[in-house]
Amino acid sequence: AAAPGYQETINFSFVEERTEYELAGNADPIRVLNPIAAPLAVMRSSLIGSLVGVLKLNLARRAARVRVFEVGSVFKRDASVVDSLSTVAGIAQPMRFAGLAYGTNAPLQWGEPERAVDFFNVEGDVEALLAPRQPTFVSDEHPALHPGRCARVDLGGRVLGYVGELHPKWRQAYELPHAPVLFELDLDG
Repeated sequence: AAAPGYQETINFSFVEERTEYELAGNADPIRVLNPIAAPLAVMRSSLIGSLVGVLKLNLARRAARVRVFEVGSVFKRDASVVDSLSTVAGIAQPMRFAGLAYGTNAPLQWGEPERAVDFFNVEGDVEALLAPRQPTFVSDEHPALHPGRCARVDLGGRVLGYVGELHPKWRQAYELPHAPVLFELDLDG
């Protein structure tokens, strides 16, 4: 896991079109010809929407503290990809590692005041995950994340991913009492 307390989740590669537009900034998602369910009509290009869905399910079951991660493929249009035994022409399938933290920073314990998880806690989880390599965090923007609380994760001269607090408009749109902090990292390359 990214840090102690995170639980692995496995989600469908099919998502609601809404999450692709809103949380991935993907205006042209890859459509599924025969979806397994009407709402799950497109292929995900980010793991963030799936993790927000898992958070909503946990909150419906009255969970006060949620730490989840997922390792999985995402799907993006890429004309350079050709048909093979493991690929489909025109579709790249990079592997990603993403996590979500919500609620208190630590489980309730005597002698320790409750404190909500924040950007810096999850930034530390990403640093621990990548150790001994040392990433650089650079202020940046991502469609799903709060513009003032988002950083690009650079490692070895390339963009590895993003970490940040969910954007306030998506926190409200997905009816979340508090904003989760998320990260998504590219595992390919």
